[in-house]
Amino acid sequence: MSKHLRRLKMTLSYVTCLPLSRIDFSEPLLLHGLSKYLPLAGLIIGTMLFTLNGALAMSKAEPIVSAFLLTVAWLILTNGLHFDGLMDTADGIFSHQSKERILEIMSDSRVGNFGAITGLIVLIGKLVTIYSLTGASLGACLIVIPAWSRWCELYAIGKFPYAKEEGKGKVWHDTTVFPTDLLKGAMPPLAVTAAFGLAGYPLVWSAMFYCIGSGIIFSHIMNRKLGGQTGDTYGATVEMSELCCLAALAVFA
Repeated sequence: MSKHLRRLKMTLSYVTCLPLSRIDFSEPLLLHGLSKYLPLAGLIIGTMLFTLNGALAMSKAEPIVSAFLLTVAWLILTNGLHFDGLMDTADGIFSHQSKERILEIMSDSRVGNFGAITGLIVLIGKLVTIYSLTGASLGACLIVIPAWSRWCELYAIGKFPYAKEEGKGKVWHDTTVFPTDLLKGAMPPLAVTAAFGLAGYPLVWSAMFYCIGSGIIFSHIMNRKLGGQTGDTYGATVEMSELCCLAALAVFA
């Protein structure tokens, strides 16, 4: 097995529910240099969503049911990892406390009111926007959105300092070569986006731009608020990039 395939399997085992590698991820050394594989992992997540969407399109399921199943599958495939980061980030940011206190709140494993409300809004938002985008173009977008949202995560990991002295996300930041890894990470989703665009699905280009734009803006907002990033804000960047992209497609496409 090649080194890159082995590293991709480790990345997928960490950021999805796929048990491809039996690894103790409490050992930070094993996570060294995995960030550049995040967009490719997103493509694999997107491919599974694309397949599910195709199966649902051939079934008798109503569009609202299909949208619900896709939303749930999206959450399950990621093990709720990014969703958990989103809720923790919301609890901290909306507390309107000092930077130090915000980071303390985000480190609390319990979900507060702001996190629960934000999580509910994101789930409902994904459901209704997926419902509004039913059709062949939805399938193509479902492949590229998870990939570009994780490219935005890679941007946040490499571009900004880590806001805490330690944490699960610190090893991702410390072992990312920026911007080299960012360029490497863009190659797979760019190739797939171009392929679908040339195959008659121009909406994927809009999806790419909306996803990148919202993810980068959100990561800069978090950096200004916290003076850096954390593992939680990495996850929040993914979720917000995906939701904002879907919403923009639903409104403007």
